[in-house]
Amino acid sequence: MLNLTAYAATKKRQIFDDLFAGNLPQEGEFSETTLKEGLAKGRPQMGATIFFPNKIALEFIYSDPRTSATILTVELDSPERIVMMPVPSWVRETIWQGEISGSHHFESEANKLLEEFTQICEPGNNDEFFGPQAATRRE
Repeated sequence: MLNLTAYAATKKRQIFDDLFAGNLPQEGEFSETTLKEGLAKGRPQMGATIFFPNKIALEFIYSDPRTSATILTVELDSPERIVMMPVPSWVRETIWQGEISGSHHFESEANKLLEEFTQICEPGNNDEFFGPQAATRRE
């Protein structure tokens, strides 16, 4: 099986090709009303890909300079649970070069950090990482 990024990109391209040709998506759930509104505006552009624990939402944008854009969302069931893997506390950014690297820890501390990270990936504990994210500001 492909990794999540490749899987989502493949599905998005297949659905985009269907929509670009003026056809219905071959899979997924979507609003037929929104699709009709979009098709009246012309050809789609690719929009965002949004992940949820058990589904993938693919957005396609239909633009018209005279009206507001129409966003068609096609929701696909995920073949397995999606997990958001946040940047763990032991990763740090080297400000000077913008590089990201690990950090050094005693083995006992490293094992504790890995256990905490594993707990974050468990069902229920991971839900907070899905949905709208607040903008972050670096200080």
